[in-house]
Formats: sequence, structure tokens, C-alpha cells
Amino acid sequence: MSSWQKRLNGDPLPWLLDPENPSVRYWVLVDILDRPADDSEVQEARAAIPHQPLVKELFALQHPGGHWGDDETSPYTAQGAVAALALLYMLGVTPDERTSAGCDSFLRFCQHENGGFSLTKKLRSGIFPCSTGQHLPFLVYFGLKDDPRVRAAFAFLIEDMSTDDALDCGRYQHQDCLWGAIAALNGLAALPADMGSAQSGRVVERLANALLDARYDFEGEHKRWLTFGVPRAWDLLSALKALAAHGYARDTRFAPLLRLVLGRQDDQGRWLCGSVSRTWPVEKRNQPSKWVTLDALRLLKQAGRRE
Repeated sequence: MSSWQKRLNGDPLPWLLDPENPSVRYWVLVDILDRPADDSEVQEARAAIPHQPLVKELFALQHPGGHWGDDETSPYTAQGAVAALALLYMLGVTPDERTSAGCDSFLRFCQHENGGFSLTKKLRSGIFPCSTGQHLPFLVYFGLKDDPRVRAAFAFLIEDMSTDDALDCGRYQHQDCLWGAIAALNGLAALPADMGSAQSGRVVERLANALLDARYDFEGEHKRWLTFGVPRAWDLLSALKALAAHGYARDTRFAPLLRLVLGRQDDQGRWLCGSVSRTWPVEKRNQPSKWVTLDALRLLKQAGRRE
């Protein structure tokens, strides 16, 4: 038994590997069990992903120009490109010409000339840490790692997060925006190796310290951080995953926060779904969640590697 498995109250793997959800099955085989891409079960699971009703629905709603939603210039609407691409990424859909067209539409209509992604079309005032960092992983996943626009977004993120007021987006009572720290760390976890630098390392350290040194009030202001959503929401599980991706699982400040996440599992080693997307609900609230449990196992495995 692996060290991370010893932290579970039960064994959720048979439940997660049920072929009924080929996306979860695929990610468990690859991320948790370390199966190679040419493994027959991995190939079988991935081949089943496009046949899921939600995947079919998402692509059926895509317009010929590549965008989703009524307005191609507004990718941040509930049914726009951001939500659709994030779901397709989460579901493990294989990159193809449709995902490429979707990413191209997103970049054309939300990227400012400085490289950042703007919530208000291309206006500089609409750029926040979360609007750039959070979307870089799906752009890299869908094959745009070397696209000049994506590299410009990485360069912007590093430069923007180097400023003194990097996490002051004006929406968090002028305190450090912890959501922004999570999003920026998620983006930098996908940073191409040749773009890594002393500056990007300092940015990661600063963002990690913002999350690890925060004065959490889990009985009050941060109570909702213990409710884990699908797709990923701004919560403690998201924060710890972002930290672990950058090697902070060995930090002494990490352990008590991890214990809080472990304390949310049931006696079968499963976690509940606390919130869902109203537009495309993937699971049911207050029911055992395969997606949250998968993310918890990803966290535990990554943390175990750092111990």
C-alpha cells in the first residue's frame, strides 16, 4: 500500500474505475495508477470519452467559428468558450481541430495586447490574476504551449505577479486575493520549461507564501473553502493542489491544511460534491463525488512524493 493510500478511510479506486464514467476512469489510470498511454485500459477509457453525452452536447453547441455562446466576443459567459474548454479539459477530451478552433476563438476575443486575458473583451481593466493564470493549463493541454499568444500570456503572468500589488484585484477589500494566488500558481504549473527563470521562481514562492501564511477562518469567512465543487471551485482542495504542484507539500504550514481536507472524506474514502455548475452540472450536490475524490487522490499522491 502506498503512503498516500494509508491516509484514506477506505479504498475508492474500484468505484472510481467504474467504466460508467470513462473520463474519471482515464484520469485514475493515468494520474493515480501511472499507466502508460499505450496501456490497453487507458486506450479503451480514452476512446470512450467522446461518446459521453456531455462531450457530445458541448461540441454540438460549438459554432462554426469555434466559439460557444451567443456572442463570440464574450468567451466568459456561462455558456461561453471558457466554461466549455475548461470542461473539455477536465473530461480528458483528446485535442483536435474543434478544440483548436475553440482556443483560437478564446484568444482572439479576450487577450489584451500585453498578453493578459481580460474578462471584459480586450480592455486592460478586465485583467485579473484569475483571468490569466486559470486558463493557461487548458491552452497547454490542447496543444498551444508554443503558440506565441500563449507564451505572451505566460510572460505577462510572471511580470504582473512580480509587482507589489499583484494580488490586489480590488475585489477582495484590498487584501491579497487568495483565489488569484491559486489561479496564478495553476498557470505557472504549466509553464514551458524554457520559460522558467529566477523571476518565475520568486513569483511562485511569493504566491505560495500568500496561501500558506493566510489567516484562514474556516468557521467564518473561509467556511466555504471546505465545500469542494465540480468543476473545481476556489476552495482549500484547489489551494493545496496548486501548492503541491510546486513542491510545497513538505512545508510545515501545509500539513494542518491537508488534515482539514482529509477530514472531509467519508468512511469509504470518498469526498462529497459541494457545488455544481448550473449550466452544465456534472454531478449532484451532497452526493459522493468521483471528481472531487479524484482530485483528492491526485493531491495525496503528489504530497506523498514530496515526503
